[in-house]
Amino acid sequence: MTTESTHEDSDTKQGQRPGFQVLDRMVVIVDVVRAEAPVTLAQLARATGLSEPTALRYLNSLRQHRIIRRDAATGTYSLGMRLYEWGEAAHGAYDPKKIAAPILDELSTEFGETVELAGREPDERLIVLDARPGRHGISKLARVGDVEEWHSTSVGKALLSAMPAPEARALIGKLPLPSLTVNTRTSPDDLERDLTGIRGRGFALDDEESEIGLRCVGVAARDRSGRAAFALSVSGPSYRMTDDRIPRIAEALGAAAAQLESAWGLGGHE
Repeated sequence: MTTESTHEDSDTKQGQRPGFQVLDRMVVIVDVVRAEAPVTLAQLARATGLSEPTALRYLNSLRQHRIIRRDAATGTYSLGMRLYEWGEAAHGAYDPKKIAAPILDELSTEFGETVELAGREPDERLIVLDARPGRHGISKLARVGDVEEWHSTSVGKALLSAMPAPEARALIGKLPLPSLTVNTRTSPDDLERDLTGIRGRGFALDDEESEIGLRCVGVAARDRSGRAAFALSVSGPSYRMTDDRIPRIAEALGAAAAQLESAWGLGGHE
């Protein structure tokens, strides 16, 4: 006990507030229990570097709040139901469509073209999660729930380029690569060469590959785990989506993707 108190006093003198030190230690304890459950007091003390009396004090406090539970038969510790309740609440707050809505609105206001948020589904379909229509008479039609092609759209190619190369290659190998226009990449080698260019410049371009007369710029965004799972795009007729306009759109999409990632706790867009 004396050793533990001395350590805490030392940390406090170095400018660490005791309340935050306690919270930090409790988080470490919860992480150890999550990783190794069920865990004994002795195992927990070794893993955290705390003495058993100190570890027990923290465990008892966490048990009072149902964050940690103890099995009376074995004396081991595991995660409590309070964490499940918090997790459910956090999951409910994580609604990509809701988080992205003001970002899509900003892009729509700035460029006046069709704006999309697309998401990668568990079955590897690429779905339009939300969209803003263009403000011009001639614009791309985008509907929520539409399935996008991976190999010809800017959202699809942006996501493929953001995946680890082996993962992208494996997915391409499973995909049909239908020819939609004379510009569509229909061979895996051609598509992979395109992805190399996308990685270098930081954005994907659908240059009349899905539809003649239509150009789209897309940038990928990561989910909370860091996995490439979403993409943002701006689409319009080729005569408005000119070569000198595309870099400005790409820059705005990159900033929007970074804003989206930041909203669910990632450090920044890469």
